[in-house]
Amino acid sequence: MKVLVMGAGAIGSVVGGFMAKAGHEVMLVGRDPHIEAIARHGLHISGIWGDHVVSDLHAGTGSRGFGQRSFDLILITVKSYDTLDATRFIYPLVEAQTLVCAYQNGLGNAETIARLVGWERTIGARVIFGARITAPGHVEVTVIANPTALGVYHLSAPASRVRAIAETMNEAGIPTVFTEKIATLLWAKVAYNCALNPLSALLDVPYGVLAETDYTRSIMEEVIDELYRVGHAVNVDLEPAAADDYKRLLFDELIPPTATHYASMREDLLLRRRTEIEAINGAIVRNGARHGIVCPANAFLTRMIHAREHALGIPLE
Repeated sequence: MKVLVMGAGAIGSVVGGFMAKAGHEVMLVGRDPHIEAIARHGLHISGIWGDHVVSDLHAGTGSRGFGQRSFDLILITVKSYDTLDATRFIYPLVEAQTLVCAYQNGLGNAETIARLVGWERTIGARVIFGARITAPGHVEVTVIANPTALGVYHLSAPASRVRAIAETMNEAGIPTVFTEKIATLLWAKVAYNCALNPLSALLDVPYGVLAETDYTRSIMEEVIDELYRVGHAVNVDLEPAAADDYKRLLFDELIPPTATHYASMREDLLLRRRTEIEAINGAIVRNGARHGIVCPANAFLTRMIHAREHALGIPLE
C-alpha cells in the first residue's frame, strides 16, 4: 500500500512506522524537530509492542517531495481542531481510489473530511492505544485497551476495501479490526472521554479518584445522561442502549483497570497545549443545541477547560 500520514505525531508515527516496517510505502508529514530526526536517523519505536528502528520512511514538513505520488490511504492524525486545515492540505492528493481516514479523537472529524472529499472516500477509526514522543525521532507505545477499529459511515464507501485495509494494518503489527458500527464505537469512546477527561485535567487526579466521591460521580452521571439524550436524538445506535447501563459499565468495568491513569487532556494543559475539548464535551453541547437539548454539565466542563486554557495563556485559535 501507499500511505500518507498527515500529522505524524506520536500516534501517526507509530502507525506509519509499523506499516513501513511491513514493506508498505509510507510518507509522514509532521513538524520539526521530530520529522527532521526521522529523516536523518530513522524512526525509533519502543514500548509494549517491542523495540524497532524504521528507516524506510519518507518524512517531511510540507508538500515538497510529493511529486507525482498517489496514495491508497491517507490517515489524518492531527488534533481535531486542525482537521479542516489538514484536509485542505491533502485534498490535491486525493484521487479516485484514495481513502481518507479520520484516525482521531472526538466527534465531527469525519464530517469535516467528507465535506471536501465525499463520504465515498471517508472512513473512520476508533483508536484506543496510547503513544508519546519521548525525544525527536523516538516514540513509545504506552498502552492499549482494544484493537483499533476501522469502518465506513455510508454505503457509498467501499467496505470491502476497508476490511482489507484493517487486515493489512493488523498484519503489520497494529492491532486492528473492521467494524460495521464505527459510529457506535466512536460515541462509546466519546462517552468515556466526556465523563473523565475534563475532570481529571481540572482536578489533577487519575480516573479512579473521580469514582470515589459523589461530588465527581454525580457530574459524570449528568454528563452521560446528556450524551445519551443527544445520541438518541441524532440516531446513533448507542451500546449499551440505556444511559444507566452505560454508567454501570463505566464505574464497574471501565474505570477500575485504568484507575491510575490521568487524562491526556491533563498533559495538554501541563504542556500548555490547546485541548480537544470542543470535539468531546463541546461536540455534545453543539449537537444537543441543534435538537433543542440543553446540556449544562457538558457545557460547564467545556467552559472550565477553556477558562483554564486562557489562564495558562494557551492560544485557542
